[in-house]
Amino acid sequence: MAESINAQLLPTEAEVARYRQLGYYISRPLFSDDELDLAIEASERYYSTLNQREIALPNGRSYSLAWWQGTGADKLRKNDYSTLVVPELKALLRKPALGAIAARLCGEDVRLWHDQLLYKPPSDLAAPQSVGWHTDHGYWQTCTSDQLLTAWVPFTAMDEKIGTIFFVEGSMHWPENNHLNFFSSDLDKLEQQFNSGGAEVVKVPAVLKRGQVTFHHCRTIHGSGPNLTDAPRRSIALHLQPVSNSYRAIGRNGQPVAHPNDDLTRGNDGRPSYADPTYCPVVGQFAPGS
Repeated sequence: MAESINAQLLPTEAEVARYRQLGYYISRPLFSDDELDLAIEASERYYSTLNQREIALPNGRSYSLAWWQGTGADKLRKNDYSTLVVPELKALLRKPALGAIAARLCGEDVRLWHDQLLYKPPSDLAAPQSVGWHTDHGYWQTCTSDQLLTAWVPFTAMDEKIGTIFFVEGSMHWPENNHLNFFSSDLDKLEQQFNSGGAEVVKVPAVLKRGQVTFHHCRTIHGSGPNLTDAPRRSIALHLQPVSNSYRAIGRNGQPVAHPNDDLTRGNDGRPSYADPTYCPVVGQFAPGS
């Protein structure tokens, strides 16, 4: 029997309007301790299996990982498509309230775009391991829609010390910042490259209780500082697309563009389908708020 959705967990019309103004939304607690404990245990089991870079995915496809055991244990880890192979992580994606929130913020039904299992080890200010300021939009140029969004699900409580995510308020309305870089740890240098159009730069940390989830627009600038605790920061980013999104081969700048989803969702006609039910299932249906 499908889990019902508690309407009290969904954003109000006022909260949706605020999301569209600021570019991010922080939910009420959606996940229990048990669900998140299972996610931690499952992610550790998954990491222990990664003895080579290439992993097998459904429908005879495969993917080359950014992190596997050969790259070292004490590094930032970003493992895409984990919900396709780890049931306990897929369960987070399939949480009805999560999909319903995303659909309400987006204004239409949403599909999975892809996911990233994230692990930030403890580090110090002398050798920080940060996630650089960036927009997700900068990496998703094959998408016809610019209304994609990300649900970030931390597996523990979050604050600045553990390296929580920061959002730059209102940056979704700025000129494009696709040049920013997820993989740079020099947050100050990246901030100097912000194209704000003259707007004030307001950086807000997401301080979260365990079970809360953040949602941010694909054009919202975000990043995070080093983890200064003695425990790893664990989370998963669930990237979601409106059902109206589709594939394009040529970007807005007139140049060819590509994304790993292209090969995974390519049909018999050779064209990728971002509505592929295996890789891009519907996870949330739109219902207006109050």
